Amino acid sequence: MRVLEEGLGAAALAVRATAGSVFVGQSLESLRCVAACGPDAKFLLEHGVPLHRGLAKRALGRRTPFVAASLASDPQFSTRSSHETQLALLASLHDGIRPLGILQLVNPKSPARFTARDTRVVAGLARYITTSLIQTSSLRRQEGLAAHDPLTGLRNVRELNSLLTRAVTSARRGERDMALMFVDVDHLKRVNSKLGHAAGSEALKRTGKALHEAAAGVGEVFRFGGDEFVVVQKRASKESARALADHLRSHVAASTAGPMRPAGTLPKITVSVGVATLQGLRNLNGQPPSDLKARLMTTADRALFRAKAAGRNRVVLATGRDDRPPTIA
Repeated sequence: MRVLEEGLGAAALAVRATAGSVFVGQSLESLRCVAACGPDAKFLLEHGVPLHRGLAKRALGRRTPFVAASLASDPQFSTRSSHETQLALLASLHDGIRPLGILQLVNPKSPARFTARDTRVVAGLARYITTSLIQTSSLRRQEGLAAHDPLTGLRNVRELNSLLTRAVTSARRGERDMALMFVDVDHLKRVNSKLGHAAGSEALKRTGKALHEAAAGVGEVFRFGGDEFVVVQKRASKESARALADHLRSHVAASTAGPMRPAGTLPKITVSVGVATLQGLRNLNGQPPSDLKARLMTTADRALFRAKAAGRNRVVLATGRDDRPPTIA
């Protein structure tokens, strides 16, 4: 927003405009004011008043700036506005393929008209603002990729560590329980060896989707790595955690089998789940959140190991015996 505001301010100064605005959107319906300057800047930003449809359509459809006059019908300058538009210079923010928005500058000071030079200047500044929009969009995509697993689209381990620290801290402060679940895809190596790695990847994607669906509104799902996922339930008891884990397991088994593209059929996928609750750990008092987080993950992982050893496709709730210091050989 700061970059857009600076670009708008530079454009207004360059062409002596008394007011201006930047609208972002690729269609008439999606346009919204994201930056404004001049007497009615606060009004525009707070009320989200749109450009006149005919004017906006004309601006989005052009690649070069143009001047428009007699805008009495423009709703953004209503009777509630102290500033009346007499003249406007508009430029499409275009990336070469599609419009991204509109730059509008109004009512130039002396001389009270927009010149050919003003039009050229605004064309250059519109390109600068467009570049800023593209770079901002690219940065947001990169941040999203850094926080998410590329295969399943779920949040990754880095996001898990951040959320889990906050969740443990909040649970301890509120003297309430929470749960962590390690979920392991059963026999994924068999799928890879019989049907190929593409089928194994498809199994992971479908499992991630099923977990996300089953945990919606109750828990948060992360891709831990390999064939493992983690589910965090911020508010839980042993009973509710066990119930959610059973629901996760059954939903994966019920929704993963089926045809694959371009060919083949994925068999039913099952998962094993190890569940640990914060209140189920021993000796919580005086323990920093980082230590409790590590113990919670280790305890859930040990419960998962027992679920797999017992035959897979089942849920095992951790006990106090699972929360123990590692054995030193």
